[in-house]
Amino acid sequence: MKRLLFLLLAFGLAAGCGGSRVDPPRGGEDDATGEAAGEPDSLAAWAKRARESWASGDSAAAGTLARQAFQGAWAQADDARSSAKDATTSERLPTVEQDAGPSSTELIDALTRVGLSADVTLAHGGPPVWQVLVSDPVGSASAETEFWAWPDPKHGGAAPVIEALPKGAPARARYGPDAVGDLATWPLADGGAGLASAWARPRSRGGLEVALAVRKKGDAATFTITSNRVLPIEADTVLFAGAGSGSPPVLVVTGAGGRDPMFDDCPTCPHLERVQRYVYREKTWTLAEERVAATPYAAFVAFLHALREGLPENALPYASSPAVIDQAMAMGLELGRGPLRAAPGTLATDPTQRYRTGGTEAIEVTLSNAGGRWVVDDVRPTQIVIE
Repeated sequence: MKRLLFLLLAFGLAAGCGGSRVDPPRGGEDDATGEAAGEPDSLAAWAKRARESWASGDSAAAGTLARQAFQGAWAQADDARSSAKDATTSERLPTVEQDAGPSSTELIDALTRVGLSADVTLAHGGPPVWQVLVSDPVGSASAETEFWAWPDPKHGGAAPVIEALPKGAPARARYGPDAVGDLATWPLADGGAGLASAWARPRSRGGLEVALAVRKKGDAATFTITSNRVLPIEADTVLFAGAGSGSPPVLVVTGAGGRDPMFDDCPTCPHLERVQRYVYREKTWTLAEERVAATPYAAFVAFLHALREGLPENALPYASSPAVIDQAMAMGLELGRGPLRAAPGTLATDPTQRYRTGGTEAIEVTLSNAGGRWVVDDVRPTQIVIE
């Protein structure tokens, strides 16, 4: 407990030096008399004041209080873990360890007990960095603060370093409660660290925001954004792979990818399921590899692209016979009539699909699986009447 008192007092002094000191409330039923900063009553008081500040519209004060509660919860959880370890190792010889601090689950539980909600994304690779979103679970959508945190090496992981998201850093909160993203870190040759962050709204036309940052060597160093890009792709999952190689990791995105001008990309329309790998080269993210899940819809998309972008025979790998190409050309599909819109209820896995070409005019496409791959068997005109 003495160590906890010291750490929490240190947090208060540090906040005071920066002009945003947060003290426990004084007077009234919220008075923390006789309680150290960081004991349960004090943490509950900070959380209560944060919620009240959010409710009154003072987001700056609320964010400061919520971050102070996070620091207190970290120290409290670390103190509890240290006490438990001391109790189980009392008969062993002392050892020197570099503690990485409490787990995200311990911190989330500690903040939940005082009325705050917390979501934590752990970075792949090393050094450890967390992207933390603390919010009022019953407050408005704006009742939240987001920041990066990592164990302070000066305190052996018993205290965190907190950095508010710098300008240009993708914020998870910006992309809604269902946001998809990932975080990765890697060591730099000069002793510093690199960081990659990516977030998007799933299946959104808003794209995938990706940023890179660097942190110089030193206990007090913070991250500086060096690149921010919005990739025009739709993502269902996002993952950084290969972190720790000394350079930015590979960005792996699963989803529909970029918009296809030949097809209407409505939310309920069928989509391709792409797995794309992007590498960071010459200050930009470049598509290095793409794999598309084999579905009837994917086969028709490939057929139509081959028909429109090259010679007719280029579409043969996606057709069961040359006669199918003749059918398509007889309807002028190689010329293009604007984006095709799938009939309501059409799925990417349907072997028979219909697409509107204008008004009630439409085409019906039938596909079959030949030797483990889908090919177009028949293309014919039809009509779709939507009542």
